[in-house]
Amino acid sequence: MKRRSKNARWGRRRTSGSSIWASTLAEAKSVLKTLPQHLVEPQATAVIAADAQCDHWGKSLGIKGYYTRTFRTRFGAITLRSPRVDHCRGQRRKTTTFRPLNLLLTEPTASELLFMETKWASLVSYGWTAQALKDFLPVEATLKATTIHHHTLTVTQRCEDELGEEQWAVVEGCLADWETLPSPDGSLTVGIDGGSVRHGEEQQQHFEVMIGKSRLAFRRDDEEDVPSSQCFGFVQTLDTKPKRRLFEVLRSQGHQMNQPMTFLSDGGDPVRDLQLCLNPQAEHLLDWFPLAMRLTVMRQTAKGLPQTVHDEEETYTLRDPVA
Repeated sequence: MKRRSKNARWGRRRTSGSSIWASTLAEAKSVLKTLPQHLVEPQATAVIAADAQCDHWGKSLGIKGYYTRTFRTRFGAITLRSPRVDHCRGQRRKTTTFRPLNLLLTEPTASELLFMETKWASLVSYGWTAQALKDFLPVEATLKATTIHHHTLTVTQRCEDELGEEQWAVVEGCLADWETLPSPDGSLTVGIDGGSVRHGEEQQQHFEVMIGKSRLAFRRDDEEDVPSSQCFGFVQTLDTKPKRRLFEVLRSQGHQMNQPMTFLSDGGDPVRDLQLCLNPQAEHLLDWFPLAMRLTVMRQTAKGLPQTVHDEEETYTLRDPVA
């Protein structure tokens, strides 16, 4: 009888362990998938029963028919029974019927699932986001990158609508008012840089992207919901409210007008304009990298010059003095 090698035995153990892990994960996802149906269905039934009663007469309203409604959660899609109920005849309404379940579930997807999709989509591609959610959550196997893309754009537009209108300047109050404000947290440091990015469809076109990070030195009170550092970005030539966007980032970190602030940038006019509109007393420091890049170009140019130059009368040294 031929003896099996040690590597073969270990390989078998590793394979069986992987299959046990996979089956256990599949079983866990299957159990989780049944939970929302048992939890949400009684709640939806109670809401429908309450809304199917007339507030004025206290009688049950008539039901025109039953339909089904699909609601996507973090633990899979659930199917709910959605009746179409008659409005009370004693009150004037624009429509004769309504669906109580639509008043409870205003969106087809739960906000928790939208949050996870948007969070992952901001870190990796839409395809990888769909794959990660299907690996660890009992979501539908039909979840695609296009669905993640659509949901991310929807959430982004909602955040954009809540941002508010652009302002010429967001400076609040005057110097006398700032002196009466409470002591702020540590200083804020804002680093901003820009770059030209090639257009994805029209290769001959470019657009300017501004990105940055705001960091708070320290916080007096330990508030977990207030971030100590925030990242931001916008397209300089397309964004209609860059000042408002950066102001909201700083305000989320507890920014006050009497708070020390330092801007780090390459000294471009767009960054200087942002600084003056946010805090005119902020300090502006030039980043060393753009300066070093320009000095490097000048140094390389000097190395390419001839060592000496001649004219009709004399010979001059050129390279060393320039370098």
